[in-house]
Amino acid sequence: QGFTDSLPPHKQQRLAPKLTERYQHLSHQTNKEEIMCSDSIIIINDEQSNDICNALNKNHPNTVANQSTKNAATPTQVKARKISAHTLTISYVECQGAMCALNSLDVSFSPPIKSADDAIDRIVTDGKIAMEAQCKWLFTETLPLLILIVTAALGYATLVLGEDGLQSAIDSAVPLMGQNIISTIFGSYFFSLVRASFYFAVVAHAAEGVYIAIMLRMRASLGYLTCLKWFALICCVGYPLTKKAMLYTNQPKEDKVD
Repeated sequence: QGFTDSLPPHKQQRLAPKLTERYQHLSHQTNKEEIMCSDSIIIINDEQSNDICNALNKNHPNTVANQSTKNAATPTQVKARKISAHTLTISYVECQGAMCALNSLDVSFSPPIKSADDAIDRIVTDGKIAMEAQCKWLFTETLPLLILIVTAALGYATLVLGEDGLQSAIDSAVPLMGQNIISTIFGSYFFSLVRASFYFAVVAHAAEGVYIAIMLRMRASLGYLTCLKWFALICCVGYPLTKKAMLYTNQPKEDKVD
């Protein structure tokens, strides 16, 4: 309007129809885009919501339970309750000592679900991506990092230094008081203890890794490469990652998504 007011009257009369037509065209395009956007986001009715939640609870309990671990360390009785194009509502019981409470959690979908028929596939696919092991856990979490360092040190002493090399390292790096303490407590069996600890850690971690890989494949229906990644990381540190993986295997066997 300010632009046309600055023009002479005869030019305003010539431009007015063109500007009006242009404005109507842009308004039509905007309305059309808004309608297309609103049509692309479905509305899931109560019956569809119940059917989807029942299917998730029956066939994919580990995927649903995994969502609640974001808010609770050891959730129980995890159930999908309601689903819309934007959110999945989950209920779970969390206990601290003798006190238990029923809580709920809303999981957002971004982008929104496009179809009720594809809702389960979308939720299960996203859930399995969230159940993948992360290499960064070895370095960003205290206990896995500590176990990794200790296991690596035991391996270095056993496989690289040997008994004589370990003794030389102790003599050069450990103060005399420390050497006396080691000699008093372990005597001549210190290297044997180091070697036994290393091989025990290797065997124990490998056994944990095999067990978890099988359970993740059988109960959570994770892919072979994902299970192999869990196995490799558990072989490095054992218990801390075994505990994480057990959260994904404490429910009955899941159906596979084709």
